[in-house]
Amino acid sequence: MIDCRLLPLECNCGSQAMASDELVLELVEQSSPTLRFYTWNEPTVSLGYFQPYSLLSRSTLLSGLPWVRRATGGEALVHHHELTYALGLPLEIAGQKTAHWQAKMHIVIQRALVSMGVTTTAMNLLELRSDPTRLLCFHHQTPQDLSINGKKIVGSAQRKKKRSIIQHGGILLAQSPFTPSLPGIFELTNISILADKLADAVVRELEIFLSWTFSPSVWTEQEKVRISYHQQDRFNNPLWNLKR
Repeated sequence: MIDCRLLPLECNCGSQAMASDELVLELVEQSSPTLRFYTWNEPTVSLGYFQPYSLLSRSTLLSGLPWVRRATGGEALVHHHELTYALGLPLEIAGQKTAHWQAKMHIVIQRALVSMGVTTTAMNLLELRSDPTRLLCFHHQTPQDLSINGKKIVGSAQRKKKRSIIQHGGILLAQSPFTPSLPGIFELTNISILADKLADAVVRELEIFLSWTFSPSVWTEQEKVRISYHQQDRFNNPLWNLKR
């Protein structure tokens, strides 16, 4: 039995969300697995680490939104009506080959959604890209992404350090007016899901699936200082956001 830290559901801005995930990645190097969920205080774009900013600046719908560059790869996400999770793991628990954690988390999310009346399908086909601009992640389907009627509603990405990894991903609860081509769970099923209820369901299914225990926790004052540092040093810093 592994005891894990569960942080409370937060409503974040872009830089705060990424800075908090960065801290989780640091903390789990020498501690237990940590899980956090968050929503977004305004529609926000996160560019993948390697994506050029020019892709975003050319988008009529998205160029005026707040944005941040993630520390993980992949393509841009528009975080709006979404529940985001971040799972930090020490490598001694995750293992050196970490790709399977995407499938594990998606199985858990799939089961949590079933408990709320939503049935999804795991993509087991070759990669499929339907966005010629190569901007939006949810137009790019990869194996183990979750979909409803062929429309992607769950995707994840990872970052790995020498002794830890973080995997974060988005669950598209409803369509954003800024991404009219991406329906969410509500549009596809007519089922409205509350973020906090879904977060609770994911924790329950994780405990069953992994036989882990999640103990509620809060950020310490020292950790809050570290989050603020990462915000200013990296995720609010134009040198970071405009690096590509």
